[in-house]
Amino acid sequence: MNGSERFSAILSGRKPDRLPVIEWAPWWNLTVRRWENEGLKTKPRTYRDVYGIQRELGLDGCVQTFYNVRTKLTPKAVSRGQGIIKNEDDYRKIKQTMYPEPEDLFPREHYLWLESVHADGDSIAFFSVEGFFWFARELLGIEPHFYSFYDCPELLDAMCSDYAEWLEKVLPFICNRFSFDFMSFAEDMSYNNGPMLGKELFDRFLAPYYKRIIPVLKKYGVPVFIDSDGDITKAVDWYSEAGADGMFPLERQAGVDVSVYIAKHPEMAFLGHFDKMCMKYGENAMRAEFERLMPSWQNGKLIPSVDHQTPPDVSLDNYKIFARLFKEYSLKV
Repeated sequence: MNGSERFSAILSGRKPDRLPVIEWAPWWNLTVRRWENEGLKTKPRTYRDVYGIQRELGLDGCVQTFYNVRTKLTPKAVSRGQGIIKNEDDYRKIKQTMYPEPEDLFPREHYLWLESVHADGDSIAFFSVEGFFWFARELLGIEPHFYSFYDCPELLDAMCSDYAEWLEKVLPFICNRFSFDFMSFAEDMSYNNGPMLGKELFDRFLAPYYKRIIPVLKKYGVPVFIDSDGDITKAVDWYSEAGADGMFPLERQAGVDVSVYIAKHPEMAFLGHFDKMCMKYGENAMRAEFERLMPSWQNGKLIPSVDHQTPPDVSLDNYKIFARLFKEYSLKV
């Protein structure tokens, strides 16, 4: 099997010859800087070098293409978590700087590079767009976004409707341009205590747009994942109802237990859940973590991967041990 066949087999409930040995997310800058001082050869000069680091460390390739709804002309927030609009007039002004044409998102050379990566046999490729919670938060800012569900629902609907219309134009172009193995909606809708909104608001403001867009992706056979940090125990039910095929990264620190999700949603796939906090403690700790996860990937659709970006307290030597153990356990399917 090649990488795409392995990934597809797991999602369809079939056993692959081995698990994909992948990292879905790139590493923290501080982590890579540490590894450079410890002997990492590949220098992360561009986003393509993430693939080079993956291969140097013995992983299968897993490359992400992010399609941005905003352009270089769209105003930037003055600081993280701040918005770029306050009201409908502001949105009307910046709207003309958003929603780029599909062919302007990436040059032809990018897709040729993706084809060369796919050709190595073991690599997979996925693309991402903002989810409807993330999208509105980026425009309004974290705190005003929460108030907007009550204070300006018409603006929320207008923005999400415009965004859905753009996705309906962009997604067919993307899916016809390259055969991605899956896609993800970036959401980050949960923290350690669960979702940042209730099901009533989810059903009112998010679910209708997912139910509008996910069928477009299903038409092209692209599996749909939701990327949300934190405790997604409630959210996994909501996104399942909306049509999602899977979720990641299943952060252990947030109390996530993937075996619970597999039991109640055996049709869904899950990516991640390897506790990054154990990696600094060496081989015995990492082996114990793989043993913890093994029943879940043997009994359900779990593709193990670090449950978020590897922190800088993990040495290059310990990461190489992780990669070696990952390959060893990938055969125990």
